This record gives sequence, structure tokens and C-alpha cells, in this order.
Amino acid sequence: MPYYSKKDYKLLGFRKSNAKNKKIYALLENKLTNKTVKVHFGDTRYQSYRNITGVYLAPSMIHGDKKRRASYRARHKGYLKDGYYSSSFFSYHYLW
Repeated sequence: MPYYSKKDYKLLGFRKSNAKNKKIYALLENKLTNKTVKVHFGDTRYQSYRNITGVYLAPSMIHGDKKRRASYRARHKGYLKDGYYSSSFFSYHYLW
């Protein structure tokens, strides 16, 4: 899984993904080269706890179950790195 340093990249926003089985992508811009990177996250085949990206998802994709959220966060906490963006970072913070 690629990681993008928060020192080197800034978050431009979120858009609906056109990648197979992905809900959303985060658009990151390299501060030095101004090149953009799409980081796809969220699986269309599964529900999530919430969606605070501003990208519309069908209400049936949001479950709001706190126990499921706690289980997801416990399982995926190990994929996060301080100071870095990744698909896990966006799922963890914006969907769960």
C-alpha cells in the first residue's frame, strides 16, 4: 500500500471513484511538483459507519453500528502511519 507524506502532499478534496469496487478517491497534490495522485478507498460491496467526505453515497451504504465501527478500527489501526496519507488513512478517518 502506498503512503504519501503529509509534508509533501496536500489534500485537495474527494470525488466519486470510477475504479472497480471503490467508492471514493482522495485527490492529493505534490507540493513541489504540483502533480496529482488519486488514492482510491472504500469498497462498494461493503457498508461503512459514516461518510464525512461530502461525496454522495446511498444511505443504504451507511450502517451506523458502533460495535462494527469499533471492530473495524481495532483491525485496521495497524495500517496507519503517523504523518502519512494512505487508503487506510482515508477509510479509517472519513468512512469509519
